Amino acid sequence: MLSPLLERRSVRRFKSKPVSRKLLNVMIRAGQRAPTSCGAQFYSLIEISDVRKRKAIIKITGRNRALESAPVWIFVCCDAVRPAMMFQMLKIDCHLGEITRLIHGLIDASLAAQNMVIAAESLGLSSVFTIYHWKALGEISRLLRLPAGVLPVLLLCIGYPDEKPPLRPRLSTGTIHHENRYRLPTRQMLLRDYIKSNRSLVRMSYFGGDVRDLAQHWHRKFRTEEMVSREKKLRMELRRLGFLPNKL
Repeated sequence: MLSPLLERRSVRRFKSKPVSRKLLNVMIRAGQRAPTSCGAQFYSLIEISDVRKRKAIIKITGRNRALESAPVWIFVCCDAVRPAMMFQMLKIDCHLGEITRLIHGLIDASLAAQNMVIAAESLGLSSVFTIYHWKALGEISRLLRLPAGVLPVLLLCIGYPDEKPPLRPRLSTGTIHHENRYRLPTRQMLLRDYIKSNRSLVRMSYFGGDVRDLAQHWHRKFRTEEMVSREKKLRMELRRLGFLPNKL
């Protein structure tokens, strides 16, 4: 019964078989059944079916096998514009500040996206979340004609799987589960989890190129010089999109 949750894995190679509109509509309805802030649904889903637009997105974000093979692309967006229009239409006294938009939008969009993923698994489909577009948030936002107040959080790829990767390791439950108060894990716990995860990933041939282990993988993903530069650019884009205040 829980296999769509407990056995879910990210798939990056999809068959060319199209996903029917009927199944896609089921997944979208499942997304809408996720919990949402005050019933306002601070999110929108933008399906990308146009081939030329797909090519433009790949050109901006860079080639990768998930985008190139997935028959379904859906941008899951934080959306504070539509709720604000509704509130204005109903003449409701409200204020959706930048931080409020971001918090409500991220929560609502993420919950809807996860519901869609589990629905896909239940229907015999697979998926992967991608965030390649965050490297070029401004360009993607212009391509999608997003107004200030709409933020593309995730690009969800869905299709029939053409691979079955092993389940990737996770931290031990004792490391992430706290009771009544937060407790930092001991260095021994963290090291034990790291060694166990790293060994598992090495056996799976998870690492490519000259990357040897999880520490080197993380170093490449979160290298200080690159991340500082990216954070600066992201702050500018988030302000332009209305999700960070110009002054705190």
